[in-house]
Amino acid sequence: MNKHLLPALLLGLSLGGCAEARIAMPGDLIAATEQLELTGMGGWQGGRFHLGSSAGEFDWHGRQTRVFDSFVRNAGSGSFEVTGPEFGGTLTGRCGFEERELDLGVAVLPDERLSYQCRFDRAGKPVDGALFLAEVPRGSGLFAGRSRAGELRMGDFTLDIRPIHHAAGGGLPTSVPLGYAFSSGGRQLGALDLNGTNKTVYAPRQPGSERNAVLLASLALSIFQDPGE
Repeated sequence: MNKHLLPALLLGLSLGGCAEARIAMPGDLIAATEQLELTGMGGWQGGRFHLGSSAGEFDWHGRQTRVFDSFVRNAGSGSFEVTGPEFGGTLTGRCGFEERELDLGVAVLPDERLSYQCRFDRAGKPVDGALFLAEVPRGSGLFAGRSRAGELRMGDFTLDIRPIHHAAGGGLPTSVPLGYAFSSGGRQLGALDLNGTNKTVYAPRQPGSERNAVLLASLALSIFQDPGE
C-alpha cells in the first residue's frame, strides 16, 4: 500500500465519523434533562452565539511556538459574555490553556501536560469558583489519543467533568472527547455534546446550582479549541 494512503484513509474515516456521531448517553438521563442547542460556536474564532433563550459573544485565539523544531508550546485564550434567563442576567468568562510537547518526528510526547482554566464574573463582580480541565492518562499505543477531565467549583458546589469518547450506537472510541459528562456526588446530572456545527447541552430541568453549573461548564468547554483535535 502507498505509504501516504493509510494516513489519508484514517483521516477520512475520522472526519466522516465526526460528521454523524453523537455522544452515548443513558436513556434515563436524556429523558430527565432539557436539551438546549448551542449555536454559533462551530469552529469559529469568535462571533455571536445562542443557548436556549440566552445570547452572547465569544472569542478564541490559539498559537503554537516551536524551539529548534523539537520543543512545541501550544497556548490559547478566550472569553465569552452571555446574557439571558438561563444565566440570570449577564455572566462573563475568561479562559486559557497551555501545554508543552516534545516532537521526535515519529512521535509527539507530552512534556508538560495540557491544563485549561476559566474564571467568571457576574455583573462585573468575580464569581466564587472556577473551571479546571487537564490531560489525563488514557491507555497506550498508537490510537490511545488524549483525554481530559476536571471540575467546576461554584462556592460549596463541585461539578465533576469526565470525557465521553463513545458515540451513540457503539463503535470504537474517538481519540479526543466527543463531549463531557457532568456529575456530582457520583450522580450524573447532564452532559455536553461537542460534535457537529451546533453543540447540545443536556441540562437539569430544575432551577438551582446543578443546572447553573452544567450550563456554565458547557459554555466554558465549548469555546475551548482543543489542540488534540
